[in-house]
Amino acid sequence: MPLLKRKRVPPVACPAYDADKKESRNSTVWYSPLTKEIFQDYSEYLKRIGLYRKRIWQCESTGKSNLTYKEALESERVEKERVQDKLPEQLQKQVLLHVQFQTTRLDAVVEDVYQYFSNRYVDGEILNCVWDDNIAYTAKVLGTAKQDEIPSPDTFDQPVLGYYKVQLIDENAEGIEDCIKVVPHFKLKRDRLAFSKNLLKKFIKEYTIKDSYIGAPWNIRPDTAKRFGIDTKLPHDLQIAKEIAYSKSRKKRTEAASASALSSTTSLNHTNAQEEEEDQSILMDARRIESTLKYPMEDLNVPIYRRDPSGSGQIIDMTAGTKGHAMDVLNPTGGMPLRPEPNRHRTTVPEASYGAFLMVWSFLGVFSHPLKLSPFTLDDFENALHHHSPTTLLIESNIALLNAIIKQRDRLKKESLGHGSTAVQAMHSLYGTGYQACRTNTSVPLPFIKETSPTSSSDLSEEEEEEEEEDETVWRSSRSTMIQHKISERGCGSKEVEEIGLNWDHGTIDTEEERLGWEDILIGFMNQLAPVESLLDIDRILSLLVPRLGSNLEDRERAYVELSLSDKIKIFELLSSVANESYVVKSYMEECQEQMTELRKQKIELSRERRRIHAERREMEDKQNEENHTQNPDTAVSDSESDDDSNASDNDEDSALLKAQRKAEQLSRHESRQATMKRRQQEREEREAKRLKLHHLQREEARVRHQEQKLRNEARKRLDEDERILHKKEEHVERDMRKYSTHRIKPLGRDKFYNRYYYLDDIGGTLMHGSGKLFVQCPSDTDLLNLKERDQKDCTADHPTLPCGRGGGVKFVTELLIGQGMKKEAEYLASRLKYLEHPNDTQEPVNEWWESYDEPEDLKNLLAWLNPKGVREFILKRELEKQLTNLSNGMKKRVSDQLASNKHDMMRRNTRSKTTPQFPPGSWLAYTNKLA
Repeated sequence: MPLLKRKRVPPVACPAYDADKKESRNSTVWYSPLTKEIFQDYSEYLKRIGLYRKRIWQCESTGKSNLTYKEALESERVEKERVQDKLPEQLQKQVLLHVQFQTTRLDAVVEDVYQYFSNRYVDGEILNCVWDDNIAYTAKVLGTAKQDEIPSPDTFDQPVLGYYKVQLIDENAEGIEDCIKVVPHFKLKRDRLAFSKNLLKKFIKEYTIKDSYIGAPWNIRPDTAKRFGIDTKLPHDLQIAKEIAYSKSRKKRTEAASASALSSTTSLNHTNAQEEEEDQSILMDARRIESTLKYPMEDLNVPIYRRDPSGSGQIIDMTAGTKGHAMDVLNPTGGMPLRPEPNRHRTTVPEASYGAFLMVWSFLGVFSHPLKLSPFTLDDFENALHHHSPTTLLIESNIALLNAIIKQRDRLKKESLGHGSTAVQAMHSLYGTGYQACRTNTSVPLPFIKETSPTSSSDLSEEEEEEEEEDETVWRSSRSTMIQHKISERGCGSKEVEEIGLNWDHGTIDTEEERLGWEDILIGFMNQLAPVESLLDIDRILSLLVPRLGSNLEDRERAYVELSLSDKIKIFELLSSVANESYVVKSYMEECQEQMTELRKQKIELSRERRRIHAERREMEDKQNEENHTQNPDTAVSDSESDDDSNASDNDEDSALLKAQRKAEQLSRHESRQATMKRRQQEREEREAKRLKLHHLQREEARVRHQEQKLRNEARKRLDEDERILHKKEEHVERDMRKYSTHRIKPLGRDKFYNRYYYLDDIGGTLMHGSGKLFVQCPSDTDLLNLKERDQKDCTADHPTLPCGRGGGVKFVTELLIGQGMKKEAEYLASRLKYLEHPNDTQEPVNEWWESYDEPEDLKNLLAWLNPKGVREFILKRELEKQLTNLSNGMKKRVSDQLASNKHDMMRRNTRSKTTPQFPPGSWLAYTNKLA
């Protein structure tokens, strides 16, 4: 196969074809005759064809490069035919058998094959034979000579490695009957061009394969093995070594697992019971099968829950339709600690309203800047909802939402004065939703276009007339679907409520005087924009807000305070849903999206900067290692040389001393004492000069090394400082991205049971310690239905087969929940699934549950409970670790605020002399809206 960047390019998988399906029969495909590939996407077909036509391919046999795919294929075919024709066919099979299962390098294999077959010949091989007249003739090997046919060894003057029975052949390759003889091996010789190391190397590369792991054996290609009838099954020891090597490689775990499963099935057919037991114990061991899996995987398919807690034994496949589907879970905890107990009922908010309570608080906090509302904590919001007298926090929150709605309605009123579809859409937004659009006793200016337009129909063009008719048709069609509603005494549309809420949207609430009587504006809003599906609840709440006919402002103010917490949350929920459609909120969300785009660009630049730092650090380390590697051998060599030099120098000094003594004796006879002293002084000066020169050289080398080390340390410090600054920038970008992710608050992740985890602080204008909790929400109905589908037999039809099998469905998850101490969650799962299966029954729907963690120690225990081998819990654990510091700080801040609030309450209760209420600075009762 042609190579691309020295690697094989796998062909495109052939799409599945089902003759029984019409879509499969009528689907359009594209066929590549060069590679026999079939494509279902035309763009992929063009992309692959363009790739094949580029001159970037390499011939695997000859190594030629800069070829097209077709040219590389042709080069391989020609080389294959040339190699196959040159090497004798009778020798090819024997060479392949000799090469098979060797584990050495290619050069060693070629050398071994060449040395082995250089003096050995196979049956049917055509070669040259030296006959009795010392002339080489073409002969054919008939086989190895028998013992009685071998001549006496004294006949030949050199050692004989083997005797062969040969027959001379004529020019037609037919044997000559009278020319059959037994000859020693040195009488036979192959053609030089038909048997060489280069030819053997090409032949082995062409017809054998070898895996990439260390110690992989050479094996024969499947097509070649089939042609020669050679079995390619690995021996037992090589198979075990292959599985062990694959288990250590993430890329090969899937192949090893399938091979392990295949070997385990074939081992059942062994006749030897002892070998069967050994193979089963090796191949079916749970730990070894788990080591071949690629993590993270689907959480419910992690095999640790379906095997013995000791880690040995068989892993049970609990897929629907198998024998293990109805079995009990062997290891429900999975060897992990139990989940920490969350706080489920440490709040005064009803469980049915807790989700809406969190949504309202999060909305007020996230959009505090466009709403011009100072943010507050979740505990302050809960305390304000329970308080028995009017609080600034609730008043400012209601007014902020009402102001956003009134601003949006002012804009819509201006747009509705125009013409065309824009005016119709504006009128729909003003009156097309809510209760007022479905009331029969309220006159809505339906034909507003014709009445307000001064232009007659004769002055209009045909297109304008068609547009007006279309607008009028749309508007009238909405009136035709109006719902009749019985008006209660003090409900939506009643005379009392209409008078109280008259002109409620004439202007925003800005001053302190305008804030008096804000309850009347709220009543007008609810009367006009109450959704039709919630009319019964709105009528009931309005009858509570307007306690009697002819009520005054004080009565309505006191009535709002006396509302239940659930009713207050419903009012806030209605206000938030309508304010969410206002241009005030939408423009802020657009600004946040623009900021998110800029932050994503900054994040990309920071990732590039991190890659640069890592590259420089890696280059520096490689250079340092290279220098150390080059210095160590030199040091060893220099030490050995110094030892040798020292020994030699000692010997030289001894011999030199003797020579000097003899020379001194000779000179003493001829020179004077003064000349001798002068000569010795000169020798001492020369030695001192050499010593000083060597000392200076060593000092210079040390200075250079010190300078290089200093520069290296400075570069390392600079990289450390750059990495520290980069880390701070990344943290700042991550914090800003979380702050501006106001478009949709997503959970941090989900656990194995599909429970969703939310961290609501530090988003938009929310405080860093707004809630000081990690919230847990029950699974969604979609997740529960997906869990139910795991009990169907065809649930794994579109998923690849796993060697460890799969986990079960509802029963499997229920046992895991109970085994991990989550009995209430298991009861909710059963009851909710029962309701989803029979939604039309008279039973009440099961309310969703919420839980929370508010202690830093619980977060650590939660992280220890999560199993990162599952894909959902892997993501959740990673996100929790990112936010762990902020979560812990928020929890600690919440505890300190509670202690300070309790202290202030004690001081306030002990102060009896003051008649006017005095609130401490940190109390929620002292809340002031600084953004109003």
